[in-house]
Amino acid sequence: MATVPDVAPGAPVTPLLDDAALHALYEFTELIAANVRSARQRERVVRAARVPLTRAGLNGLRIIERHGPIAVSDLARRLGVDQSTASRQLRPLEEARLIARAVDENDRRVAWLSLTPKGRRVVARTTEAWLEDYETALAGWSATDRAHLGELLDRLRNDLAKSRLNGGKP
Repeated sequence: MATVPDVAPGAPVTPLLDDAALHALYEFTELIAANVRSARQRERVVRAARVPLTRAGLNGLRIIERHGPIAVSDLARRLGVDQSTASRQLRPLEEARLIARAVDENDRRVAWLSLTPKGRRVVARTTEAWLEDYETALAGWSATDRAHLGELLDRLRNDLAKSRLNGGKP
């Protein structure tokens, strides 16, 4: 169970700071973020890809898988980079034939990106490498508990996405 940090005597304790469930969730997300940033984990995932990938390339593939076909400008926004940086990061993915670029019929300035069959296989292999950690952690859980956790996490993900769209207000 998560512990609530000590607060200086006399300092006001807000309901947020006193909520052990929120602290547990925060600690969980910190663990996940550390895992994503881990050089060892990245090496394992890239090994599973069986093609050379940078972190940016891997992120790009995952975004294209989720939202493709996607405009280069939208991909750049989702990666948090400008369009020229995104294009540079995409070049090795195109050269490796992991993604395909198509020009928009109505606006030739817009390029649409999608995964190729090879790109889909790479994403599947890297996703499987990530899922192995969860499979190991949940090995002793019942199917009911696993399903319930999945439902709750999906609900949390949806609610977080909504609150982000509303400027942090649910």
